[in-house]
Amino acid sequence: MDIALVLIILVAAIVLFATEWIRMDLVSLMVLLTLALTGLVTAEQAFSGFSNPAVITVAAMFVISAGLTSTGALGPLAERLIHLAGPSEARLVALIMLTSAFFSSFINNIGATAMLMPIVISIAQRSKISPSRLLIPLAFGSLLGGVCTLIGTPPNILMSTLLQGYTGEGFSMFAFTPVGAVILAAGIAYMALVGRRLLPRRKAGTLTEVYQVKEYITEVEILEDSPLADTTIAKSGLEQDFGLKVRAILRRKLKIPFPHQNRRIRAKDRLFLEGDPAAILKVREQKGLEVVPEKDNPVVPPERKGELVVVEASLTPTSEMVGKTLREVRFADTHGLTVLAIWRRGAPVVKKVDHVVLGFGDVLLLQGTEERMMHLGKEHGFLLLGGVPPVSFRPRKAPIAVLTLLGVVFLAATGLLPIMVSASVGAVVMVLGRCLTPKEAYESIDWMIIILIAGTLPLGLAMQNSGTASYLADLLLRWVGPLGPWVVLAGIFLLTSLLTEIMSHAAAAVLLAPIAYNVALSMAVSPRPFFMAVAIAASSCFMTPISHQSNALVMGPGGYRFLDYTKVGAPLNFGVWVIASLLVPVMFPF
Repeated sequence: MDIALVLIILVAAIVLFATEWIRMDLVSLMVLLTLALTGLVTAEQAFSGFSNPAVITVAAMFVISAGLTSTGALGPLAERLIHLAGPSEARLVALIMLTSAFFSSFINNIGATAMLMPIVISIAQRSKISPSRLLIPLAFGSLLGGVCTLIGTPPNILMSTLLQGYTGEGFSMFAFTPVGAVILAAGIAYMALVGRRLLPRRKAGTLTEVYQVKEYITEVEILEDSPLADTTIAKSGLEQDFGLKVRAILRRKLKIPFPHQNRRIRAKDRLFLEGDPAAILKVREQKGLEVVPEKDNPVVPPERKGELVVVEASLTPTSEMVGKTLREVRFADTHGLTVLAIWRRGAPVVKKVDHVVLGFGDVLLLQGTEERMMHLGKEHGFLLLGGVPPVSFRPRKAPIAVLTLLGVVFLAATGLLPIMVSASVGAVVMVLGRCLTPKEAYESIDWMIIILIAGTLPLGLAMQNSGTASYLADLLLRWVGPLGPWVVLAGIFLLTSLLTEIMSHAAAAVLLAPIAYNVALSMAVSPRPFFMAVAIAASSCFMTPISHQSNALVMGPGGYRFLDYTKVGAPLNFGVWVIASLLVPVMFPF
């Protein structure tokens, strides 16, 4: 009975994680409470995940990563490394991936990607290379680098902690490095020689084309004295002279989508124009148009026009605006900026911008003063993608941040302190050393990931206690067990990798860990290679933009579509699977 109940909860959790009908952290809390209410785990066990060493370590590493980023300690080094490539696209791809991998080996993947993305975009602009040729390699590099050290990614920390609980011995700081380095080298070679040729080549030239490689939808109103009033779309010159397409007309309460060229434009009509925002700003002056002044999104006063800049900004996971609309947060009143348009997952959002529920990875086209733009980037979780000078850091604190990271790595690698303790000490030193404020430290922690891990850990415990893990392990062994442990390991790797494409990599690792352990017990072999395989597979998420935050972060700025990731990432996923399945048992014998 318990096995059936656990299987129902397990399947329900996977479906909810995959469909995203409910936020992942809420799903994990629902799982936690369901396990407690059904008696599958005790109340203490249900909430034990919040005190798990892996959860504490992951939270501390978020703070350490933020300390390095806020001091700008790694930015200049990253730019120098990438500049070594020169104008060659293949060398640029290789060096961007290598630089991203190096940093993501010691700070979280999303932090490394966010730190390097403005640098990569700037280099793409100077080299006259489309950013769409470089940003997926940047994200993939961060994922490949994460598997090279214990602290590189949450699944590594999780699998080490769970292995410690099962066997009394986890993985050391650099236990992942030999396998991770081979996979990284193979991944860079694939992307530089083959993968980059599969990437789209979005056009570049104007401000938004250079940075985002896409066009925007902006809502404008025809003023009473506009020369466009009572003319047809064909005769308006919007497309011929300015490269703007009329995607829809809103006339009072009537919306006319994709109007014909002979459709007449009237005063007070609202047009949804698709095109370069620079052209929209130009036509606004010449043709008597005005960006619609939403009640909670007013246009910046014309008298300040001389100070205005147009900047694109991407929402990061820590932005307080994720899950909210511009109207809810009174964006213009609070920040003094106008949102001209929104870009999401490879397509413009054709609706009033202040009604759009914002999500991580959305790109906002902003108009306002440089000072307010920089404040938005520094204080409110937005990544500014060019157009303004880099956000000011605390460069004097950079040595403290670097030494703190080196100290954490040294203490954990030598075994002087457990990784949980050394990482926590490092997080406190970052705050005491004023590399970041206490408020910034709390905001740097991705609480969704923390709650997700803490909430799913009891499910792994219930799978083990109820015999569900043993039952699933026996099913797996019936199918591939006779072929030997190498094939079984390859099967577990493949299963983990596929789950990671549709749900959180941390959750996938937690759910596969008890199955991997029971498989090892049944085959009377060491569980270490299986846990290593699960950890690497959980970070091998290249085929979809939703499989990892690094992939999602570059989607808007790169102008990518969903299938771009599948076309480039599927061969890489296959290659990592083959290499890891062959190499892990050699480095960690059964």
